[in-house]
Amino acid sequence: MIISVLMFVTFFVSVHAYSVYNVIDVRHALLFLKSQYIEEAGLLRAAVRTYPDNTTIYIANDNILAARALAILGDRDLSSRILTKLNNEYSGGFNGRIEILFGVDIPDVFYTPVHEELGSVGEYRIIYERPGNQVIEDWHEYADLVVYRALKQLLWGSRAQAELLFLELVRMWDGYGFRDKAYTATGMYSTYKCGLFIYLYRALDSAGSDIVKDHVNIRNKCLEIIAMAQDLETGGIRTDYRVVNEEIIIEGDVNVETTSIIVLALYSDYPLVFSRSTRQVNPVAKAYPLAEPVAYLVIALIVFIYRFIWKPV
Repeated sequence: MIISVLMFVTFFVSVHAYSVYNVIDVRHALLFLKSQYIEEAGLLRAAVRTYPDNTTIYIANDNILAARALAILGDRDLSSRILTKLNNEYSGGFNGRIEILFGVDIPDVFYTPVHEELGSVGEYRIIYERPGNQVIEDWHEYADLVVYRALKQLLWGSRAQAELLFLELVRMWDGYGFRDKAYTATGMYSTYKCGLFIYLYRALDSAGSDIVKDHVNIRNKCLEIIAMAQDLETGGIRTDYRVVNEEIIIEGDVNVETTSIIVLALYSDYPLVFSRSTRQVNPVAKAYPLAEPVAYLVIALIVFIYRFIWKPV
């Protein structure tokens, strides 16, 4: 029942999606996501060129994100097929981390991920990234985890704590990207972290926070980088970039995860879910914040049918 409500919410959100930031070619992005669909698997592969991702299907994060992104971009049929597959065979595809982007609560602790291989379809491996056993004690040094924790705080009604985490994220910004612990290890910036910044920016803004207004410059630079990162050939968003002599050099393959996060951040209504954060709600409502308005919508529809359409014999 809960999963069915979430599927309904996915389409409800997508119907009300609008262009917040017109920085990428959304039609081209949709074509990219559709091109990654592997019919015999009923899911999307991760990447185009880079091995082994071009022969790997990730349940989370890729397909759980892509299912929502496809609905937002207008292909609700393919979105529904992927969601049904995830719900029937992979318990929705959640991994205790990424589902916070849909307003679903996550644990208080982050764990190092493990890649569980579930089998293969043809040449494609199916991998489920799940939480392992080791706690990530230094989670606050990773930009993505800071965003997820800030969204959790918003979901539970603590805007002040979410704002403090937003400021931690701002401190990682060096003018070009988020110089977190992952950057230190690779020397590369991650495009999707720009998307996550914009997502949190919109969530806080919708929750009535004034603090984001002081950091419009970061938002605008992130939008500029995202626009540069869209691949003209495939329509997907490339994963990485570096800076040489103050010039941004886009690198990496296009992939489903990055493209989907960008679509969610820029064009979905999901960040607006957190505008309800100042209200005290019960645990079910906290986990599924659109369930209540959807329930009212269903009740209104039943009343309408009973009064104006249904004719008892």
